[in-house]
Formats: sequence, C-alpha cells, structure tokens
Amino acid sequence: GEALCSAAFGAAGIEGLQLVFYPSGYCGATEGFCSLFLSAPAGAFVKCVLYASKERRDANHIFERPGAFGRTNFCQFDSCVEDGSILIRLEVLEAHQDVVCKVASAAPKCG
Repeated sequence: GEALCSAAFGAAGIEGLQLVFYPSGYCGATEGFCSLFLSAPAGAFVKCVLYASKERRDANHIFERPGAFGRTNFCQFDSCVEDGSILIRLEVLEAHQDVVCKVASAAPKCG
C-alpha cells in the first residue's frame, strides 16, 4: 500500500523524525491491518507510544542507522477510524541522540 508521511519534525532534542502510516498495511501486513512507523536519524534512541486514534502501541528502539521502526500489523484499520478520520500521534517518553562525527583529516598530535 501507499504510505502517508508526516513532515519531518523535531521532538525531545532529535531532529529529522517522521511518522509513516500505511492505511492498507506495509509489505507482509495481515489483510485489513494498517502499519505505523517512526523514522529517525542514526544515533537516536526513542522510547515512545505510537497512536492511531485510540489504538496505541509501545515502541523502544535504538537507531544504529537512519531508518524506521514500528508495527507492520499496528491494528485493524477499521478500529482506528473515528468520525471518518484517523489521528496519528507520537508520545515521546524518553529520547536521546548520540552524535558521531568522522574526522576528515588526522587528529592533531600533542607535543
């Protein structure tokens, strides 16, 4: 199915987050289920709750590389439709980002 993606946003000191929702499910999802993922940059650790309207799922992940984490079978699509719409939310419980820099030249020598 097609993905609906939020604009990139920052939360809890981490920039470049994005919510990715598949109303018809991501590859491998059970028929009738939707999928919801959080995309984050490398070095991010996020402990959070993902919501599709009243449906909620806990998620904890260390993003060693940029990518997405969530649930392929988040919930049955019909269970998260309220008044003809779905509210996708993220509640961050804990987060931090380790920043790793590569040095272009050799480190300076003491002496």
